[in-house]
Amino acid sequence: MIKFKDNLAVFAAGALGGLCRYEFSMSLLVDFSFPWGTLLVNWLGVWLLVWFVKGYLASRGAARRLVLALGTGFCGGLTTFSSLLLDSVKLLDKGDLLSLLIYLSLSILGGFAIALIAEKRVQS
Repeated sequence: MIKFKDNLAVFAAGALGGLCRYEFSMSLLVDFSFPWGTLLVNWLGVWLLVWFVKGYLASRGAARRLVLALGTGFCGGLTTFSSLLLDSVKLLDKGDLLSLLIYLSLSILGGFAIALIAEKRVQS
């Protein structure tokens, strides 16, 4: 029964995270020739996962199911590696190599920088 409740928590939180990603991306008033929505939600997800879930909840002994639901479920649904790669292929298909390089650099290096900043905020 515990495994079922864990699975249900991850499922529900993941659905909510995916819905938030979709709504956030659709609400942006930007040029969609560059994948701003995916980039920004992935950055947000890194911040939430490192600072809030790992740094705040887990370090303060929050319930395992809550950490699982918010970390694996919500943040997993909010962020998406597959969309990052799909957006990269779309930029490549358009022959926009500069945007592809910028996008991948911002995604990977920017995400890593955000994770480091979030980690430092947790420790302070």
